[in-house]
Amino acid sequence: MAVNAAIDKDCPVCHCEMVLPTAIPACGHKFCFLCLKGVSMAHLGGCPICRGPIDEKIFKKPKQNLNLKMDMPDSPAPSTSNSAEKEVKEEPVDEDVKPDVNALNAALNTASTKMYWLYHGRNRGWWRFDPRVEKDIEEAYNHRTPITEVTICGQAYVIDIAKMTQYPKNNKGAARDVKRVDSNEFDTLDVKGLAGVFAASGGAGSSST
Repeated sequence: MAVNAAIDKDCPVCHCEMVLPTAIPACGHKFCFLCLKGVSMAHLGGCPICRGPIDEKIFKKPKQNLNLKMDMPDSPAPSTSNSAEKEVKEEPVDEDVKPDVNALNAALNTASTKMYWLYHGRNRGWWRFDPRVEKDIEEAYNHRTPITEVTICGQAYVIDIAKMTQYPKNNKGAARDVKRVDSNEFDTLDVKGLAGVFAASGGAGSSST
């Protein structure tokens, strides 16, 4: 029987394209890694599709061939147009309302720079947030929101942007450091994996699965 590709690539839990697709060994049904882990942690009765058993061993040091700098699924590719074409052109205007062209260009360049959000591991090294969670944190950062909440594995977490820490909403004592970095700094760090999944090899240069 033919498989509906659109359905096959969408997670039955979050109804979005899967991030870190993970199959349940007993039945083969696939979900986002964090969605499936959240279901397991909440003890919701096994596989969300067939209620078959979920072997929790799949959450113990999981490893995938992945691109640590992957974009969000279905996100538009970065623009490759000449940067000069993006620059704000200075036009003759009334001196009283003349814009600061240099400031506008600086803001434009900053906005177009891809930034990554990382959290510190329990032992050492850094982990990148799930790209969808990362997007929410970056939006809060750009809106100068000092504290924001995100959902990870079905649990509420607080991101304290002012202090650059993360902790479960009900356990402030379990805080970890977080970091916002650009691509160059990303490459200098010991990034173990993405959202709790180890990179099988090659880190940022590995191919996506």
